Amino acid sequence: MISEEQQDQAALHVLGLLSAAEAAAFESALSASAELRDFVRELREAAADIALSAPSQAPPASLKQRIMREITTEKLAPVPLQRAPFGWVPWAIAAGLIVFCGVLALDRARLERELTGARAADPLMQTAFFTLGPSAPAPADAKATVAWEPGRQSGVIRISNLPAPQPGRDYQLWAVDAAHKDPISAGVIRVDKNGIAQVRFKPVEKVEHVKAFAISLEREGGVPKKEGPILLVGSA
Repeated sequence: MISEEQQDQAALHVLGLLSAAEAAAFESALSASAELRDFVRELREAAADIALSAPSQAPPASLKQRIMREITTEKLAPVPLQRAPFGWVPWAIAAGLIVFCGVLALDRARLERELTGARAADPLMQTAFFTLGPSAPAPADAKATVAWEPGRQSGVIRISNLPAPQPGRDYQLWAVDAAHKDPISAGVIRVDKNGIAQVRFKPVEKVEHVKAFAISLEREGGVPKKEGPILLVGSA
């Protein structure tokens, strides 16, 4: 399991923002962990997708002259004692946005790769993606992504930042279907000690017009009909 610190270092490594000592230590960790290498590769792919999706723009015609003028001025000017203290801020903001968008894209990319084999077996099968956001009392950074395969009546859910429930309680997944009055149970979902889960699920009844998925807090082992509060919910 990759720690949160390693995930942060991986993001900085992809952006080239680690110091020499940090980069050397991280390269050592990379050589010892295949899972970490896969994570870095996926993060690079996600960052590349974001960069390629940005519209290209031609530089202004005056840019070359302006750059040459700045170079000439810098050569003639005395060496400054101190640079502007916050010149790095725009770059830090841009790096932060790339990391945030890359992590979101990475979650969906993982689910899509897991379903590649299924799509190859049945090219007509459609997959719908649902993004679940938190509602009280779930943590504000809790999230989940569902990849739903209606042709197989099953799906994959990935959850992050959702702490394990207290003893005697379980998280339960529900499919909200237009043809059913009540949500249909899709089983109990258990997260690990880091608040992460990736599980394949199947509703207990056939659903053909799923509008949303939700996660509630229920009695241990789950219930046939929702009783507890909704923690995460979202539509396609």
